[in-house]
Amino acid sequence: MKNYVLKELTEEYAIEICNWKYEKEYAIYNFSDYSIVVKNGWDLAIKEKREKEFVGIVYNDELIAYGRITSNCGKSIIGVGLKPILCGKGYGKDIMKLLIKECRKRYPQFPVTLEVRSFNKRAIKCYLDVGFEIKNKYIKETFNGKDEFYYMEYKR
Repeated sequence: MKNYVLKELTEEYAIEICNWKYEKEYAIYNFSDYSIVVKNGWDLAIKEKREKEFVGIVYNDELIAYGRITSNCGKSIIGVGLKPILCGKGYGKDIMKLLIKECRKRYPQFPVTLEVRSFNKRAIKCYLDVGFEIKNKYIKETFNGKDEFYYMEYKR
C-alpha cells in the first residue's frame, strides 16, 4: 500500500473538496461552493463536526481523498470521496482499506457499513473487492430528489 497519511480535514481541505468537480452522472457528488456550504450550515463547514467525523487522505503532500466516519444505530458508517481526476486509477481499494481500519479503531464494537448510489458501478466494484457485501436496496430522499441506494456491510 502506498504511503497515505490520514490528516485532520482542515477548512482549507474542505474548500478544496468543494472545488472538486465530477463529470457526467458523477456530478451528483459535487459540493456547492464552500460559501454556500457555510451558509447552509452543512457538516463539512462545521469545525467540530469536520474535526470529529471527517479525515483527509494525503499522498505526496496532496489531498487525494476524504473520508467520513460516523456511527448510528449500532453501526459504523463510512463515506468517501476521491479527487475526480484520480477516479478509476486504482486508488480506491487502498483508501477504503485505510478507512475501514480507522473505522474499526474508532468503533470496534460496530459492523462497518456504507451506502452507495446503485448506478455507481465503479465504486460498488471497489467496495465488493475490499470485502463489502450488498445487503439491501432502497429509495432514499436526497438533496437532488429520490435516488436508489445499496446498503453494504464489510465482511472480512
